Amino acid sequence: MLKFNEPISIPPALSSFLSLLAIILIFLGITATQFIVDIEKNHTPYVEPITLKPDTIKIIDLGLHNAAADLMWLAAIQYLGGGESQTQEKLHEYLRLSSELDPKFSYPYAFGALIMPNFGMVDQAIELATKGIEHSSPDWRIPYYLAVTYHLEKKDSKNAAKYFDLAANTPGAPSNIQAIAANFGSRPDYRSQTKQIWIGIYETSSDEVVRERAERYILHLETLDFLETAIDQYHSKYGKYPERLDDLVGGKILTSIPPDPFGLSYAIDPANGRVYVKN
Repeated sequence: MLKFNEPISIPPALSSFLSLLAIILIFLGITATQFIVDIEKNHTPYVEPITLKPDTIKIIDLGLHNAAADLMWLAAIQYLGGGESQTQEKLHEYLRLSSELDPKFSYPYAFGALIMPNFGMVDQAIELATKGIEHSSPDWRIPYYLAVTYHLEKKDSKNAAKYFDLAANTPGAPSNIQAIAANFGSRPDYRSQTKQIWIGIYETSSDEVVRERAERYILHLETLDFLETAIDQYHSKYGKYPERLDDLVGGKILTSIPPDPFGLSYAIDPANGRVYVKN
């Protein structure tokens, strides 16, 4: 007969089952939240999903922190791909949760460093990636994407060079990444250097979100080069730079103006014929 003062012993098989059940319940909670939002999205304004605190999740997951971290990572991808939020403000929270549940899990750090700046979270991206370099398993992508963020978002060549070098010297870094790191700062052409960085990201990433972003940047930079080549031809033919891009069509240099992959609008600097993105 069981006495009230005796400890209850849970068989190992039952303990594993309960742990698995807890993880499943966490995932179901995330999925259910998204499902409800999907049902109501045509009737009510979008509401950001609610996330739990790391300590709460650690109690619920019964020690399976790595599995819970994986689920938070999947939740981040699901949230990013949902398309409802305009600010993606919960993305950082999901990635931070994943990193706190499993500090060794490297991919959320790298992903956050590259993707979060696109939603105005530059400082959060730098903070997350810096934490990843300190705590996660060695992964060249974390310092590499952090260097990209410093290079593109902060225009901080000193820190960019520092983290490119760290990426190049991280075990497993591809040879082309090592070459990019070695050449960084040595080229006068900023655009060409930036293009090579994005080509390196495109060629080494297996994540479709990252590859799609890199591909757009490559096409964006190639479009700028293409237009400036056409402008130089216009200058050689007419002895002056065009005032507008449409002049390239009117001047029989181009048949049409290629669209920007990000939907940006271009203008021409009349002093030197260079193309820039209009504010």
